[in-house]
Amino acid sequence: MPRTGFVLLKRTYPISKHDRYCDGFEYILQNTTPKERRNWKIRKKYLQKQIEEGEKYMYLVGKENGEFKYLCVCFPNYEIIRKYLFDVGED
Repeated sequence: MPRTGFVLLKRTYPISKHDRYCDGFEYILQNTTPKERRNWKIRKKYLQKQIEEGEKYMYLVGKENGEFKYLCVCFPNYEIIRKYLFDVGED
């Protein structure tokens, strides 16, 4: 079960035209504890902070607590979010 009230409205997979911050980095840090990350063997210094120019990423648009929000998330961070925060596991 997701730990957030984020309701997804649209997801696209563009290629970044410039370097941009990966919202997944902060999302992981805000929605996990240091102990959880240690148990999952996720080290903060190895999380991707930036989506590089030319890199494919996920652009998510949704509503959270009645406000429109968007997230730009690189695939490595999304894999962590999907596996550990949404408890989807591996296909």
